[in-house]
Amino acid sequence: MKIRDVLIYSLIVIYTISAVSADSIHGCGGFVEASSSLIKSRKATDSRLDYSRVTVELRTVDGLVKDSTQCAPNGYYFIPVYDKSDLTQLSASYNLAMLWQEDLRIAWGSLVIKVNGPEGWSWDPDKVPVTVDDTGCNGNEDINFRFTGFTISGRVVGAVGGESCLVKDGGPSNVNVELLSHDGDLISSAVTSSGGSYLFKNIIPGKYKLHASHPDLRVEVRGSTEVQLGFENGVVDDIFFVPGYDIRGFVVAQGNPILGVHLYLYSDDVVEVDCPLGSGNSSGQRKALCHAISDADGKFTFKSIPCGVYELVPYYKGENTVFDVSPARISVSVKHQHVTVPEKFQVTGFSVGGRVVDENDMGVEGVKILVDGHERSITDKEGYYKLDQVTSNHYTIEAVKEHYKFNKLKDYMVLPNKASVADIKAISYNVCGVVQMVNPGHKVKVALTHGPEKVKPQVKQTDENGNFCFEVCCTKQ
Repeated sequence: MKIRDVLIYSLIVIYTISAVSADSIHGCGGFVEASSSLIKSRKATDSRLDYSRVTVELRTVDGLVKDSTQCAPNGYYFIPVYDKSDLTQLSASYNLAMLWQEDLRIAWGSLVIKVNGPEGWSWDPDKVPVTVDDTGCNGNEDINFRFTGFTISGRVVGAVGGESCLVKDGGPSNVNVELLSHDGDLISSAVTSSGGSYLFKNIIPGKYKLHASHPDLRVEVRGSTEVQLGFENGVVDDIFFVPGYDIRGFVVAQGNPILGVHLYLYSDDVVEVDCPLGSGNSSGQRKALCHAISDADGKFTFKSIPCGVYELVPYYKGENTVFDVSPARISVSVKHQHVTVPEKFQVTGFSVGGRVVDENDMGVEGVKILVDGHERSITDKEGYYKLDQVTSNHYTIEAVKEHYKFNKLKDYMVLPNKASVADIKAISYNVCGVVQMVNPGHKVKVALTHGPEKVKPQVKQTDENGNFCFEVCCTKQ
């Protein structure tokens, strides 16, 4: 049972119970009322102020609520305060359990009176420290609270690109919103929260204008910026709109910025973005939403990108060379703020091509290409091959195929500005055959005669299966 319930019961039996005199009831009381500015701004058509929606609390200095009361419609309130000895006497008179004492007991001493009105109402002050003793609350003086103003709230809304947007009903933070008088004087300012909301407190009714700005965001106005605040809290329509945010990142090679790398932006659900450079000519089959190019500082930027999930794919092609960039793709989630890609794109090397040909400059298929002794590629039907992830350096490049012998590129300098690696040419072949013996296991000698008359013929001995091969030179060097 609360104190007010006991008081009501006490009033009913006051004529029959006299255990506690009226002097034993101490309390804190006063009025809540509108400030003079609010009263002047109130129109005759505005509804009458009813303070019964306001409560006043009695708290300890640590914030523990000991009791509360609802104000009368005219703003008056009163919270009784009892001393422990008075409660003991009162409890005995009513034959009440000690639990009532625990519920009612409020020790005299230092306390706090706090006012709580409807959400959005401002107060001056909103709490008052008090001292309760045998003279009452602060010497039995009135403790009054002034109601000084309402709130104006609204949002700055951010663009949503698709279902992948993780915060569809949100907006950017730290947008500065100003509340101006009808003549343009600054009344108050606020910055948006993480969800794009802003709030002005302690505002008296009247006509105002709104202005929103951000040093690094484009804020569009879609509607009237004039606000008419009546005698209540005001909510502004979503008139401020941010069409998108930046995706920023860097491309480097061994820590140095790289100019001219193309970055392509893809999405599974975003259909269109504002892209001054256009979608570009990406190397893949998917059509990009937009593309950007790294500058001399290695920096790239996509602007006005709505909330959503995207994929960044780098592509770097020189005049004759395709460069290798790692990672091959990065997923980026844009919420309602700029995004800097934490991982830098690294140019790890480049791709360079070459060809293996015979004495007639026809491509040789199926040739293994060794770089510094390690197999790195194999030729296609036309004799072409490609070496990936090489850097500017000296290499030994060899071509290997059974029954072929090719020239070797020793200490060959590979540069990204070269059109291709020099052709590797066949310098000799093997002419091979089989001698079928009547008696298996016998070996015979086979002679190959060629060239000028003075050149001795080559002589080879067959193996146990009758196989033999001769190395012959190409007719063209």
